[in-house]
Amino acid sequence: MTTSLLLLSRFLQFGAGMVLAGVVAFRWLFLLPGFVGETDETWQKFAPFLAWLNRLFIGAGIVLVLSGFGLFWAVAAGMSDSSLGESLSTETLGTVLFQTQFGAVFAWRIGLAGVMAVLVAWLAWTRGLSRRRYAVSEALAGLVAAALLASLAGMGHAAATGGPTFFARVGADAVHLLVTAIWPIGLLPFALFLACARRLDAAEVGAPVSGVVQRFSQVSLIVVFVLVATGVVNTCFIVGSFRALVTTTYGQVLGVKLLLLLVILGVATVNRYGVVPRLGAESREDALPLLRRLQHLVTLELVLALGIVAVVSVLGTTPPPQ
Repeated sequence: MTTSLLLLSRFLQFGAGMVLAGVVAFRWLFLLPGFVGETDETWQKFAPFLAWLNRLFIGAGIVLVLSGFGLFWAVAAGMSDSSLGESLSTETLGTVLFQTQFGAVFAWRIGLAGVMAVLVAWLAWTRGLSRRRYAVSEALAGLVAAALLASLAGMGHAAATGGPTFFARVGADAVHLLVTAIWPIGLLPFALFLACARRLDAAEVGAPVSGVVQRFSQVSLIVVFVLVATGVVNTCFIVGSFRALVTTTYGQVLGVKLLLLLVILGVATVNRYGVVPRLGAESREDALPLLRRLQHLVTLELVLALGIVAVVSVLGTTPPPQ
């Protein structure tokens, strides 16, 4: 029961944190630049998509806060070698919170989660992400979401030991998590954007849609290089050798993650070089099949990305080779 709660909580923590950061990143990195110079009328056509973003952000914020307490509960039970019910004692919870590195990081996350809860409530009330223009509250929410996501690096294997490489390990892990929010988890708002675009007249919204798609493709390519580089650094620190990658349970689970990533990169390559360059078509008849195909491939990438998040959740509970 404790292991199940731990795995579920880790999956929700990673997933919700990436979605939170990814939604704001999509608006700032892709949507707003792609729609520069567009009229209010054009923006209004995408009102359903902006409303989806608002609901997605609020839902992810709620999940992140609630799953955080589930994660702490499961870790407390594991550290005290007791059942979930037995771990709900002041002594056990206090020891984990105030006398462990996990507890120290979690205390900071409680503060950040409190700020995020206020911001989520404010954005829900004002429909912050449903508007064309961004506000200070939205920018702050994005920064807090990024901090919450990056702080997960302080709870993982990279932070388990000290030494001269401590900050390099944790820093590489934090950057790895942050760029994952842009791609591939950023594929979630991208898929919603494409679903909305398919319902509109391509002649009227073709230019901004093409701009967002092109920008997403270009930035994602950069993100992939950063993702691979930080992943290699993490693997070198945690796994240590090719033999350990093949012969240990941790290495084999990591291999599943790498396999899923290669499949995603294959699908992304088809998108980038087979579909995206052809989206300059002006007529609705030509654009709709391309948007439909792009949306289907992006959805496939997203499903595979969720599989990677599940594998990462398992990795966090698997003893590393070193």
